[in-house]
Amino acid sequence: MPAKPFKQIQLHPEQPDCCNECPLLGLIPEAEREFGSQETLVCLGTRHALNARIARSRKSEHTPKHPLKRWCDDEWERWQEEPYFGKLPVRKIDVSRYRDPWERSQQLPIIFHNKRGRKPKSK
Repeated sequence: MPAKPFKQIQLHPEQPDCCNECPLLGLIPEAEREFGSQETLVCLGTRHALNARIARSRKSEHTPKHPLKRWCDDEWERWQEEPYFGKLPVRKIDVSRYRDPWERSQQLPIIFHNKRGRKPKSK
């Protein structure tokens, strides 16, 4: 039986307040970035590139006079209905290329301590 090329990503019932909280946000590898561009992130749902400042911006902090407009605003409701039912199919190769590095970059680095302040043994 052939492997399925898509992975179903479970979406939140309501649209997240900022893109950093979205399960569709991914990190563009340095080799694929445009020269001089500050767009280092990608939305796997809409395929639009965005910079870190836009991804951190919260919709709740914006006023009706200056609303935050995102590319997924019109799509989020549609993704919750048929045929998706809150699970968006994304290619597995895109998840491994963009989403996995983003999740790894969000983890805290672990600081290991040597016992009794000794230097590590050299081989």
